[in-house]
Amino acid sequence: MSRGLASWVAWAIVAVTLALHSFSIVLVVLGRNVDTPGDGNLDIGAVGFFVAFLAFSLVGAVIVTRRHRNAIGWLLLLIGLTLGISDSASTYADYAIYADPGSLPVAPWVGWVAGWGDPLFLMSVMLVLLLFPDGKVPSRRWRPVLWLTLAAGALAVLWNALKPDKIFSDSLPIDNPAGIQWLGSHLGFIDQFVFVGFSAAFFLSVAAAVVRFRRSRGIERDRMKWLALAAVLMVAGFVVAVILGAAGSKRFDDLAVGLAFSTVPIAVGIGVLRYRLYEIDRVISRTLSFAVVTLNLGAMYVGLVLIGQYVFSSVAGGGGLVIAASTLVVAALFLPVRSRVQRFVDRRFNRKRYDAQRTLEAFGTRLREQVELDQLTTGLRDVVGETMQPAHVAVWLRHQEVGGR
Repeated sequence: MSRGLASWVAWAIVAVTLALHSFSIVLVVLGRNVDTPGDGNLDIGAVGFFVAFLAFSLVGAVIVTRRHRNAIGWLLLLIGLTLGISDSASTYADYAIYADPGSLPVAPWVGWVAGWGDPLFLMSVMLVLLLFPDGKVPSRRWRPVLWLTLAAGALAVLWNALKPDKIFSDSLPIDNPAGIQWLGSHLGFIDQFVFVGFSAAFFLSVAAAVVRFRRSRGIERDRMKWLALAAVLMVAGFVVAVILGAAGSKRFDDLAVGLAFSTVPIAVGIGVLRYRLYEIDRVISRTLSFAVVTLNLGAMYVGLVLIGQYVFSSVAGGGGLVIAASTLVVAALFLPVRSRVQRFVDRRFNRKRYDAQRTLEAFGTRLREQVELDQLTTGLRDVVGETMQPAHVAVWLRHQEVGGR
């Protein structure tokens, strides 16, 4: 396939995906006055996943436009399209069966399409881990993992399409119209096969990414760092979701997971296209520093509010006064705490920037004390060579004749 045709196909897939999501939104608006099983997925948490779904499609199209022979771009497009089909199909069935019964045809069969979208999505994600960043397995020894992932995904799709059960026990509790009762009675153990196959494929795909990261050097290592950053953000999103869920904010924990999930296609796109690739160390240091600052100041704010309310609870208006004072204290501490944390993180995770900053500070001190032009020129060349590491360094000095213009 030529690059032009590949680009046209990729953006056509994006258009279809957007159309599917738009159709789903229309059905949600039409059925907003009727309580249905699918309403549990329609809250602010859906915004995060909607952003992630679009990110997969858009980044996949950009990759195909630039690197049409790289399988990663096509996999991202497949993920976005699969999620679009699953979302629109489940919304269609929910509306046609519960919100306005009989208004749309073949609703159970459309819902059936949504039932086997999840394993296809999971298989595609595992393939991205296995093939990132060049669209190929790390070596020939990893080809069995590729075939295992494809086989597990195919078996899961086929089983979800034919097993006699509810399509979705919570959001779409209708019987599978293509379900074969004999399969459930005699081959129910296939569920365990699917679980074991997917689990093995997932752990082996993660192992492939770890092995590739450990063996990578130079540009390849920077590309793998972006994938590692996405994994860290995903874990952080799940941690935040657990904390919010424990606090009773169910809607916002889904939002946190969805937004964290949206970083995966962005990081993958940067790694494949090598766009601003060398800023990964800076991004990691900034991410860690802001996370540490947020956690520390958040804990300090909660502590000040609780202690202040306990001490001044008898004072009229004490609660509002404590909150205002705590906010001012945390705001005043933000810049100094951030500065200290940033220096600590740079010293551990962005050593090049930390060393360069120290070199520049030392040279600035020498400028205030040094007056010899030759020594300053030599020092300037040394500082530029150490911090910027150019291929060549040259200094031109302008000499002006006495009395000249």
